[in-house]
Amino acid sequence: MTSLVENKVANSKDIVVYFDFDGTLTKCDTLIPFLIYVVGYFKFCLKLYILFPVVILYLLRIINNEKAKQISIKCLFKNYSFDYLDVKAKKFANECLNKYIRPQIYSKLEYHLEHGHTVILVSANLAIYLRHWAQLQNIDDVIATEVTFANNICTGDLLTRNCYGKQKIYRINQYLKNKNCKFLYSFGYGNSRGDYELLIYVNEGYWVNNSGIIPWNDYRESIISKHK
Repeated sequence: MTSLVENKVANSKDIVVYFDFDGTLTKCDTLIPFLIYVVGYFKFCLKLYILFPVVILYLLRIINNEKAKQISIKCLFKNYSFDYLDVKAKKFANECLNKYIRPQIYSKLEYHLEHGHTVILVSANLAIYLRHWAQLQNIDDVIATEVTFANNICTGDLLTRNCYGKQKIYRINQYLKNKNCKFLYSFGYGNSRGDYELLIYVNEGYWVNNSGIIPWNDYRESIISKHK
């Protein structure tokens, strides 16, 4: 898939691959399973009187996904220590996440890793557990939604904006600036509206759906033709 690119780029690390996580590398969203894993079913069920209206408001588009995530995190994680959450995040990454992984897409991740490309997860989900999974897979880095801690205690607030849509590009550019690095060629994999900007941004984008992987330009043309 990348032989022509690799022939032009001497150092394979100068090729970067941005992978969305939920729905792309995984079969479903993994945030709710993680929330339940951390607080337990009992506490999660006790908080449903807050969480259920949040879901309804989000589905009705009265609040956006960032606001829904903010309320949920504050409701469930506020006052937990970083140490506790990090231990839970590591166990979740080590013991639970692999059952959600889509083998066909994971094989693409393996392909890029085997060819020495720089691989970065770019996800709206929480960095606290994605980093542990990324470390297990030898993924270079994670750009994702961060949670605020004060004096080692979770405030329940988001430290960053929800890493979704345009925020993905903002965070990538911020990352490149902070790392003082520039890549010669980029790939991207995504599966939702929150990945459109990412797939436009990269040199070579791929859309992931239940049927597999298709070039982003082909998917975009199919959307345009449907609306003509």
